[in-house]
Amino acid sequence: MSSREQKKLQTRRAFFNAVLDLCMTGQSFSSISLRQITREVGVVPTAFYRHFDDMESLGQALVIEELGGTMATLSEGLHIGKTRSFERQIAKSIQLFLQMVSEQPYYWQFLVSERFGGSEAVRNTINELLKLHIQSLSEDLALQPAFSHINDYDRLLLADAGINMFFSWIIDWLELTYSEDHDDEADLDEIERKKQQMQHNCTRQAQMLFYGAYNWKSTEETLLDE
Repeated sequence: MSSREQKKLQTRRAFFNAVLDLCMTGQSFSSISLRQITREVGVVPTAFYRHFDDMESLGQALVIEELGGTMATLSEGLHIGKTRSFERQIAKSIQLFLQMVSEQPYYWQFLVSERFGGSEAVRNTINELLKLHIQSLSEDLALQPAFSHINDYDRLLLADAGINMFFSWIIDWLELTYSEDHDDEADLDEIERKKQQMQHNCTRQAQMLFYGAYNWKSTEETLLDE
C-alpha cells in the first residue's frame, strides 16, 4: 500500500472513529451533522466527499468495513454449534462474547443503538449484517449432532433467537465495563461480583435456550388463534 493510500485509509477510519465517539456520548447517528463529523476529524467539509457520498454512506461503510469485521471475528471464535467438542461450549462462548464487548465497547454500543435507530440506511445495513451471522450460526448448529434432528427452518429460528438474546445483554454489560474503567470511585470488587453474576445469568439463559432446542421436535405443530 502506498503512503497516499495509507493516509486515505487513516482518514477514512478517523471518520469512523468520530462517529463512534459521538455516539458513545449519547448522540444518535441520525442527529450527527456532516460539519460536526469534519470538525471532530479536523478536516474541511469538502474533504468528506473524497471518501463518502453523504452521511448515510458513511454510516453504511462503518457497519460493513469495521463492525462487519468485529462480527466475523466473533462468529469464528464462538463455540456454540461447532463440531469441535470443547467442554462447557456455551459458557466459553458467552465468556468470549462479553470479552469482545468489553474490548470494543464503541462498536457494540453503535450496533445496539442504531439497530433500531433513525437512519434507515444504517438500520438496514445492520440488519443485513445480522442476517448473515444468523445464517452462519444456523449452519454451525447443523454440524452439531445435538441439533441434527431440527429442520433448517427451525435451526434458523433458533439462531435468530440466540443472536437476539446475545444483543439483549450488551448495554447492561457495557454499563458495568464503563463503571469499571472510568469511575474513579467505583467499588471494583462489587463491579466484578456483578459481572460474574451477569455472566452466570447469561450462560444459564443460553443453556435454557439451546438445551430446550435439543428436546424440540420440528414435527410439532404451531397453531395461531383465528
